[in-house]
Amino acid sequence: MGAACAAFAGCAGHSSVTSTGADPQPSDDGRVGYVRMDELVKVHPLYAQLAHLDEDMQALQLKSVGGNVAQNGADIARAERELQAELSAAAERTKKTLTDKQQEYGKREQAAIDAAVGATARAGSGGAGIAADVARNAKLQGADAARSAAQNFDAYRAELASQSNAAAESLRLSLAERAARTYRAKAEDLAKREADFALQEETGDAADRLSLRTKLSNLALDDDTRADVKKQLDALDRKESDAVAAMKNRDQSTLVALQKSLHESTQAELNAQIDALRKRTIAKIDERGLETRKLLVSQIGVPATGGGVAVPNGIDPGLRSRLQALHAQYQKKFNADASATIAQFQKTRADLTRRFREIAGIDANAQAGANKEMDSLQRQRGDLYNEMVEQIGREVKAVAAKRGINVVVSDVVAPAGGVDLTADAEKDIESLHE
Repeated sequence: MGAACAAFAGCAGHSSVTSTGADPQPSDDGRVGYVRMDELVKVHPLYAQLAHLDEDMQALQLKSVGGNVAQNGADIARAERELQAELSAAAERTKKTLTDKQQEYGKREQAAIDAAVGATARAGSGGAGIAADVARNAKLQGADAARSAAQNFDAYRAELASQSNAAAESLRLSLAERAARTYRAKAEDLAKREADFALQEETGDAADRLSLRTKLSNLALDDDTRADVKKQLDALDRKESDAVAAMKNRDQSTLVALQKSLHESTQAELNAQIDALRKRTIAKIDERGLETRKLLVSQIGVPATGGGVAVPNGIDPGLRSRLQALHAQYQKKFNADASATIAQFQKTRADLTRRFREIAGIDANAQAGANKEMDSLQRQRGDLYNEMVEQIGREVKAVAAKRGINVVVSDVVAPAGGVDLTADAEKDIESLHE
């Protein structure tokens, strides 16, 4: 209706009015003409293009089509859960691989120690007992270290996720409250202006209203005069009511636009801050994960007691030296193999993290593209609608001139006693198709 007001010049708080701008036939009764702009727009030759633009915007807003312009929060959360499941599975595989390698190197060291000790010991069980003790201690120490590291890391990640969720919720509530305060302040300001305007209208007509009511109090008035005075009073009331109603309609449109703008700006700011919060959380988890893996590498493997193999007293010094050399040799091989396994896990984890960030980035890019396309469609729609209303305005002026009407209004409330020019204007506008 704002475009209609532009076409029918003279918007000044009352119904939109215009002079026909032609040399009209004399109007004996001074009647006012009016049209229903929505109906005229629908018969205009360009209405099909306007409707097509509306359908494009509706589709882009996901109101009439089912395709996703961008992934919603549930899609991203589901993708995150799937990636986390892959990461957990990779971690479990890495743990199992390290355990298997630990047992394998323990058995190989046991066989080497058993062979070295068996060649010199009086009882063959001496070497087997040493190897068994070494393997058993290695297994227990490695399992304890891995279990403790996993528990600590899981607890840290859960605590960090809880803190991140709490911060995001607090931020959402804060931004929502700020938007609500802005909306309430604007609504209160518009309500005050409406009240002031209503009082201004009533005050401006006070003298006329008082004069008319004074006439009505004259008992000597004949019935026709009394009825005419009442009509004039009713006309004053309608004029004031229509003016206030038109102002309220404009204010309501202002509030709707403000609400949409606040929602979009608040959501954009919330998304940006939550994305930054998520990145900081991921960075902290990555840092703790790296520290945990380094600690695990330093602790896991076949342990040494006092810097060498735990062997019983009384062993020949030469044999003791060979056993310590064997242990150092297998310890070095195991550590190198374990480091390679953990490096592979790190690569897998880095790849999964990158895929998640790509998902979030694709969603943001798609949303930005949709917003840009929507802005373009809205501009095209506004230009086309203004062109249609201007052309309709010219046709309505011509129709009014033929009927001898100098003033035409286009508003939500038809004027009392006005002449409806909509049907005549429709015929002229439909002829534009030809």
